[in-house]
Amino acid sequence: MPNSMEQAYLRKIQMSGGSTLIVSLPKEWVKAVDLKKFDEVLMVPQPDNTLILMPYKRSAPNEACIEPSSRATADEVIRAYISYYLAGYDAIRIRFERPLPELAQKVKDSIRRWLVGVEIVEESSTDIVTMCLPIHASLPLKSAIERMGRIASAMQKESLKALVEDDRSLAQEIIVRDDEVDRLYHFIVRQLNLAISNPLTLVSLGLSSRQDCLGYMLVAKSIERAADHALAIAELVGASKPHDFSSVGTIEEVGKLSNSLFEDALSALLKGDIRLANDVIIRVYELAKRVEDIEVQLLYSKRNVPLAILVRSVLNNLKRISEYSADISEMVVNISVAKPRMTVGPLSP
Repeated sequence: MPNSMEQAYLRKIQMSGGSTLIVSLPKEWVKAVDLKKFDEVLMVPQPDNTLILMPYKRSAPNEACIEPSSRATADEVIRAYISYYLAGYDAIRIRFERPLPELAQKVKDSIRRWLVGVEIVEESSTDIVTMCLPIHASLPLKSAIERMGRIASAMQKESLKALVEDDRSLAQEIIVRDDEVDRLYHFIVRQLNLAISNPLTLVSLGLSSRQDCLGYMLVAKSIERAADHALAIAELVGASKPHDFSSVGTIEEVGKLSNSLFEDALSALLKGDIRLANDVIIRVYELAKRVEDIEVQLLYSKRNVPLAILVRSVLNNLKRISEYSADISEMVVNISVAKPRMTVGPLSP
């Protein structure tokens, strides 16, 4: 017999007591989820008029265990940890083969640096146990995205300021700030993954459908990548300086245009402004053409080669930021479209 979880069941609605409508639950599903008499089930109506039905049981936290070998690096362990964090596990245990204090400290530092809402609740010479706190209520999805976007936008402005003024201290601040963007990105993806698997989390995040989760994941990734390009500009500080007036003016001009597109894309997302989103998409194409024209001028100019390489690298990063602004704007349009009502044809025998 096929796996009951892969089947579709058709049931007729019955009437009980003259006014109450009832429907029976499939025996195979009841057995698979271990439901008994007087157990509760949770029913969550969906915007497309479907109904999600699931067991309502207060179970122990979902726990994952990572058991790295003694040859594992800190990067390998933290990558495994982040994958479980993003998947939505409540408790994550790291169990080393033997005491490795230096490796354990690097892993703990990375967890604190890149992840939101993680607490170390137990620790021994070979074990680290962490709890991932359900804090989405105190940091709503759209607030987290707005905060992430503001940090990325400030990074863009200040990376150009640091480059033009050769301010290495400011550049270092931007590099540190990128960690906060990564923390928020991981947090948002975790919440969206939980929303996909849990309709209650979906409702608590203020989303109308699971399809929206994919859209917001792409938005979060676009903001994270835009911050990475701002970081790339900051990392150029000290390598060379755009010392002539023409280069400074070009960089500042394109930088302001790119940042304006990014902030408008975020505004369109938070306000649900489709007109503004479409305007951003058009302006991104115009900026791309402007950058291409500048690159042609650089190719045939008599500027020194290191300066031309620097200006072209900065322009490329600014262009990529504007392209991520277009990606965000496209998601605004996609998310705004009403989801079709689900219909089901005849079931196969």
